[in-house]
Amino acid sequence: MVVELPAGHYLENFRYLLEFVTGQYSSLLQEQELSYLNEFQSLPLQAQMLYVRLIQRKGSLFRCDKIHYEEIDDLQQVICQLTDAGFLDDGGDVHVREVLPLLTKRELLGLPEAIGFMPSLKKDVILDSLADIGTIATGLCIIRPLRLETLQFYKLLFFGNLEQDFTEFVLNDLGVTRYEQYPLQPESAFFENRWMVEKTMELYIFDELSHEVIAEGDQAAMAEFVQSLPSRCNNERLSRRHDRIVNRIARQYERLGNFAEALSLYATSHLPPSRERRARILQKEAKLGECIEQCMDMLQTPENDQEREIATRLLHRLRKKINTDGLIPDLDMEMLELKPIVKHVSVEKRSGVDVEESACDWFRQLGFDAIYVENCLIPGLFGLAFWDIIFAPVKSVFFNPFQRGPSDMFTPAFYRAREDLIVNRLHELEDQQYLRNLVSDRFEKKYQIANYFVQWTKLSRDLLDRFLCAVSNDALLSVFKRLLMDPGSNRSVFPDLVVFHEGGFKLVEVKGPSDRLQDNQRRWLHHFSMAGIPAEVVNISWNQ
Repeated sequence: MVVELPAGHYLENFRYLLEFVTGQYSSLLQEQELSYLNEFQSLPLQAQMLYVRLIQRKGSLFRCDKIHYEEIDDLQQVICQLTDAGFLDDGGDVHVREVLPLLTKRELLGLPEAIGFMPSLKKDVILDSLADIGTIATGLCIIRPLRLETLQFYKLLFFGNLEQDFTEFVLNDLGVTRYEQYPLQPESAFFENRWMVEKTMELYIFDELSHEVIAEGDQAAMAEFVQSLPSRCNNERLSRRHDRIVNRIARQYERLGNFAEALSLYATSHLPPSRERRARILQKEAKLGECIEQCMDMLQTPENDQEREIATRLLHRLRKKINTDGLIPDLDMEMLELKPIVKHVSVEKRSGVDVEESACDWFRQLGFDAIYVENCLIPGLFGLAFWDIIFAPVKSVFFNPFQRGPSDMFTPAFYRAREDLIVNRLHELEDQQYLRNLVSDRFEKKYQIANYFVQWTKLSRDLLDRFLCAVSNDALLSVFKRLLMDPGSNRSVFPDLVVFHEGGFKLVEVKGPSDRLQDNQRRWLHHFSMAGIPAEVVNISWNQ
């Protein structure tokens, strides 16, 4: 069924965003934001419509002759209204290289500056050839929306991030994505003060700049970037964002062989994999005492399973190579030494059929019922069983209507803020019938509502019921507990297939000819083995 959106829906959504922000954050807004709101509201209706249409399109420059909207009666008049109000200009200060891509290839070849260009040239080649010319008279009417920095400020306040945009409104209006209903009150606002908003915006700018400076490949520019990077602060959300930037730049220094700068930067970051990278660099530089010290730090206070495993592996190698004089304690090598069950299967390669479906077909030919669950089954069960806890009304984690879970979902703060609820739920889930009833009830009542862990297209009531009947309750709870330890890392790379047979079931990770197990997949296979959950790897090769 095609849902027809009401006329002007985009304007209503835009107004909602502005009004929501002013309601939630009235004390944070300054003259710049308030004048933006007031002056926008003072615009004629069609001027508001055109402005919102333009800011939701890709690009920053637009050709007047390419703008056609049924609701705009007199385009030129509306453009004049927006220009007079300071919401548009003609992009007169924009370099020609930004204007030329708006022309078609035929129009480019028609420019006086392109005389003699071969018609067979690709558009990109023509653009490169014309880019350094100072001025070119294109004859186009160009417009550019203004005050976008203020709009970004509003979007950041509304969404809490700059990754989401007005697409969320459209998907919700169309019914493509439905969201959980949770209270949105001023006291639950994401940002406590204006300083936090400005620091977040600043770090977004530096995040984008970090990609640009890495792409340039100039170490002098990287050094200048590092010098200009804001200091790390004590706020957990801001420090994580800061450390991601630091790790990115440090990793580039490492790739370029500038280990001194890489080590120096990694030392300022508290976010994995900074300690791992330091240990690996120290090993390369034969600074083995410092390497052992870094690995012991990781082993004693690991941020996650990956750090513990990497520290164990590196220390094991060092102990084999050198006399460590008792510096390295006995190591738990069980996870590293465990070899998963591996089957090698040769099948006919069929066009359009991937390795997972080929493996399913192979199991079905043996009389088993194989289902491609694509990392959705166990995370889905977790999301359903802990639904009310995921969406519990914790302060400052729900702040806009379009969230698939709380903002702290993939940080250590998630468990800390809900520990009593989680412990109680795990106790309740020891009753297998309670778990089945809870999952069934959640499936019925929350069907198609967005949740980080629940991919509805891959789940069915029958699949969930069959798996819950087959799996040991204690084993499943152990999986839930591991998920809760680090939801961000542990919710991915579950086995591809669940295969049901008369004796029960097994989980199957499928690998193609050029694939290999990832470390976090090995860790899950190790956990399944310890928990008594049957799991194996099937390596697919193609018949010649």
